[in-house]
Amino acid sequence: MAGAGHTASRTRRPGAAVTAAADVRHAFIRYAFLRYGVIRHAFVRHAFVRHGAVRSALVRTAPALTVAASLALTFLLIRERRFTVLALAAAVLASVAFRRPATTALLLIPLGALGSAVGDATIVVLAVVVVSLAVAVRIAAGAHHVRPAHLWVALMACLLVVSFVPCIDGPVPVLLVFLDLAGILVGLGLLAAAIAVPPRPRDLARVTALVGALAAGYALAVGDEMVGRLQGLDLNPNYLGALLAPPLVAAVGLTRRTRNPAWLAAGAVCVVAMACTQSRAAFIAATVGIAVTLVHGRPRRHQALIALATAVTVMLPGILELARRLTAGDRGPADLSRSRAVRQQAAEFALQTAIEHPLHGIGYGMFSSYAARSPGFGLDIGTHNDYLRLAAESGAATLCVFLVILWLAVRERPSGDLTLPLGISLAFATNLLFANLLSNLTISMPFWLSLGCLLAAARHRPGTTRDPAGTTSLAAGAVPPAPGPEPT
Repeated sequence: MAGAGHTASRTRRPGAAVTAAADVRHAFIRYAFLRYGVIRHAFVRHAFVRHGAVRSALVRTAPALTVAASLALTFLLIRERRFTVLALAAAVLASVAFRRPATTALLLIPLGALGSAVGDATIVVLAVVVVSLAVAVRIAAGAHHVRPAHLWVALMACLLVVSFVPCIDGPVPVLLVFLDLAGILVGLGLLAAAIAVPPRPRDLARVTALVGALAAGYALAVGDEMVGRLQGLDLNPNYLGALLAPPLVAAVGLTRRTRNPAWLAAGAVCVVAMACTQSRAAFIAATVGIAVTLVHGRPRRHQALIALATAVTVMLPGILELARRLTAGDRGPADLSRSRAVRQQAAEFALQTAIEHPLHGIGYGMFSSYAARSPGFGLDIGTHNDYLRLAAESGAATLCVFLVILWLAVRERPSGDLTLPLGISLAFATNLLFANLLSNLTISMPFWLSLGCLLAAARHRPGTTRDPAGTTSLAAGAVPPAPGPEPT
């Protein structure tokens, strides 16, 4: 027995030594991993702190750097007085845009009307580019985030650029074709900026209504006539009517939202000017936008009553004739029939062109010259339909991406003040069926900003829709949040 116990103790000693070695090894590994975790955590925290400091320093110093760059540009271009003024104006605008990008974006609407009045689109394009770049720098500095809608906007911009490449060696001068492409690309840049830093919907509607009323009054006072139709602000009658339709929608929507009938005065000025333009497309677009603004968000029974009242009113004797005289004015049946026939021929040829060139189209901005050179058409005319223009000039994929952007903006059925940009967007989208407006920044800026408001609000869950200003529109039964500081 003693021998057996001695043998057992001798066999246990190696096991105990192995166990002790394993415990030491595990303790060392645990200590090493612990120390590694502490070091890694400290490194990551230090990196984030340094990255945040860099971002903060970039945001703080960006305005000063912009001013310095503009002054350097002014020094280089001191002999060109116009460039000097533009450089200084861009420096001031960039400095403001870095601090208040949403407010600066709203100032682009009156600036667009002013640029159209003086006949210089360079000011408008430069201002929009400066604001878009200011927001892009803020996004790069981490002040704002890239949203999924930005990817769709970037994809559409890439498709437009790809469609333009064959135009470089085309028969039309590149600069002449590039103007339209630059207009829509700058508009897409403004849309991307509005998605990241959207303005307040009510402020957007107020600025749109006031600027539209001022533009309508200016056109009535200073504009001239083209074949008995009002034109002004360097815009033909159809484009002037398209410019005034969104302000009318905004004025009616503000009257509903604020219960202040004073906004109808601004809408009345727009109606008078639109009647003088005799643009049927403008009245159709305004009707769609007003209907959406008045009906959207109401209970179903109220919507049914409004629809019934509208149908009864239209059926009253003389109403249709009154609407025709209001929208068409003194234009006779022959003039209206001729205009309708030309538009129909252009639409059919644009559809045929889109079918023949489905991938990248014939090049953005090339339809007029392409139609004039075509043996089967031979008429220098636009598509008079921006959806067909996108399909014919940039391919079916570009049209699909644009329709996806529109769908993402309206699919959430926004409520509250977001009905104001919804009405403006749908009015403009309706007008795109009758004119080529996307590349004209003077007319399209309220649309890009309204679309940005809707896309910025669509990223939140349906229960609580956060408007671009940071306030929350509550669904039924939701608990209101505690008030917080207003974001800059």
